[in-house]
Amino acid sequence: MATSIALEPIPKPPGNPLIGNVLTVDANKQIQSLMEVAEEYGPIFQLDMMGTNIVIVSGADLAAEICDEKRFDKTVRGPLKRLRSIAGDGLFTGDTDDPNWAKAHNILLPSFSQKAMGSYLPMMIDIASQLMLKWERMNSDDMIDVPKDMIRLTLDTIGVCGFGYRFNSFYREDFHPFIEALNRTLDITQKMRGLPGEKLMKRQQMDMLAKDARYMNNLVDEIIAERRNTGNDGNEDLLDFMLSGRDARTGERLSDENIRYQINTFLIAGHETTSGLLSFSIYYLLKNRDVLRRAYAEVDEVLGRSIDAMPTLSQVGRLSYIRSILFEALRLWPTAPALGLAPYEDEIIGGKYLIPQGTFTTLLIPALHRDSSIWGDDPSSFDPEHFTPEAEAARPAASYKPFGNGQRACIGRQFAIQEAILVLGMILQRFELFDHREYQLDIKETLSIKPDQFTIKARMRDDVERGGAGVVEDATANSAVPAAPIASHGTPMLVLFGSNLGSSESFARELAQKCEFGGFDVTMSDMDSYVGKLPTEGAVAIACASYNGMPPDNAAKFVDWLDALDPTSSSLKGVSYYILGCGNSDWAATFQDVPRRIDAKLETNGALSIIPTEELDARGDVDSQFHNWLDCLLPKVGRAFELDLDAEANAVAEPLYSVAITESVTANQVADQFGARDLEVVSVSELKNPNA
Repeated sequence: MATSIALEPIPKPPGNPLIGNVLTVDANKQIQSLMEVAEEYGPIFQLDMMGTNIVIVSGADLAAEICDEKRFDKTVRGPLKRLRSIAGDGLFTGDTDDPNWAKAHNILLPSFSQKAMGSYLPMMIDIASQLMLKWERMNSDDMIDVPKDMIRLTLDTIGVCGFGYRFNSFYREDFHPFIEALNRTLDITQKMRGLPGEKLMKRQQMDMLAKDARYMNNLVDEIIAERRNTGNDGNEDLLDFMLSGRDARTGERLSDENIRYQINTFLIAGHETTSGLLSFSIYYLLKNRDVLRRAYAEVDEVLGRSIDAMPTLSQVGRLSYIRSILFEALRLWPTAPALGLAPYEDEIIGGKYLIPQGTFTTLLIPALHRDSSIWGDDPSSFDPEHFTPEAEAARPAASYKPFGNGQRACIGRQFAIQEAILVLGMILQRFELFDHREYQLDIKETLSIKPDQFTIKARMRDDVERGGAGVVEDATANSAVPAAPIASHGTPMLVLFGSNLGSSESFARELAQKCEFGGFDVTMSDMDSYVGKLPTEGAVAIACASYNGMPPDNAAKFVDWLDALDPTSSSLKGVSYYILGCGNSDWAATFQDVPRRIDAKLETNGALSIIPTEELDARGDVDSQFHNWLDCLLPKVGRAFELDLDAEANAVAEPLYSVAITESVTANQVADQFGARDLEVVSVSELKNPNA
């Protein structure tokens, strides 16, 4: 690679002959050892691991460069690669260019949409309630092993939500045998160093690894076979998506072997990281009493004091301070603490450091999250104010990476966040928490990190209410119930959508129905079908999302077409439009990127915006936001076309049903299940003579 740039050597700690820096890193405390080296050698350094150079990056500016997916790709090496015995080419351990990775990613994306989160909530509450019941029934002097209970919680949750299997961890003294095997596998793969002859020296552990892998794979294969034979009970889960889904690009399905790998992947990634997140969050709450008091206040306001009323999706979305606590705990101790990358070609970063093609490059996330240029003079202190909307918007995207990067970022991020907010909210609603032995944080490292030997005590809060109504929300309050239709006036309305997960398309369908009831002549389609042919009659409504700053698959050609237009030609003059942007501000760096880009390109090329763009945020109560916007839409659109559509708001629909009061009858639900009917008993006679 020819260059005139004055290069500097990447700093490197002193090593030993032959083995290099192998002894620089403690095998049991690898992440913490690397953090210590980073503190001494700065935002970039390299290690010689027996002749193989590894580059470690922790500065925010350098992180932004290695997180550029055009220059660097995720690489699977070390402990992650050794997990392929059970995770194969699953989403976590597969290579980006592996066809199965892309296929599974496309099929599974809809199962982690905001719409899907609502279907998982009752199952999450089911498992969370088991944890609450366990803690409630403990004596006041009983100790709670927080990391172990959080592992029980997260494993059972992913088991039920993922593939309808109950590990029943709260009904066992020890873990389910599958979990014991999984924990041994994680421990063995993490402690291996890849040294010559290591497998021979650890023959007994290798045999156990193989035995555990066979057991886990066989159990999952049985679950898949049973589902194929018997089907599900109507609650669609991740396994259903994998069995029935097709890749929209190739039309292919996943093989049973790859489905097995995906299930193992979800069990590994879904329990390790979220259990650690909850454990760290409870630790920091106990060490920061002001934060704990504010958290209690928010939970009381949003969830109320009655524990009989289960949290709703809307309430979970309103626990914004609880979310900030969780995200701040993830900042200080991201439970997936390292991201492995490699450059496609020779790359120079920071203007002076050469990283040769294919060099294993690690983003050390806990050190990145302590970069004082981003997080202030005391970056190791716990402060949830780092995650106010204003603070997040002002921060560079690459300065916070607990969920990975770009297309290889955690697909289950929303699932994990929802589960963690729900559980922490339910705990604080019910319990007072006590740091009974002034626990000092000790980090245990396996594939992820968590507090080691962290115990607390808990007791029910005195003001907990039972049997009361609590805070109950009307589940139908936000449903779009159309008023009486307005007579057709024939104005064309083209409703376009760009959607991978289905949420934007769902909003577009409700929008189309609303416009039909408003008398418009509605046509609905994906965005790519209207490249180069936007109509100049009537209006164009666009509902579109962003995916890591990129357009949805069925909107990519449309966006490319807009980008290629010559603004000086005003080629879109006469087009009237409005936009519904769909996004989630948890992805602050790319929030609403594509809808804003479409808006700007349409306007620049002469189109007329008739209504300001609405930006939906799935981080909050997105359904309420959408329907509040939709309820006020037609009069605004009508004014753009000199149509009086305000009458629709005052129209009274004819009743769909009439209700008559009948004599009350107590139903017997058990009898109803078998089709039994009530009978009137006319007489009773003994069949046995009592005098005989």
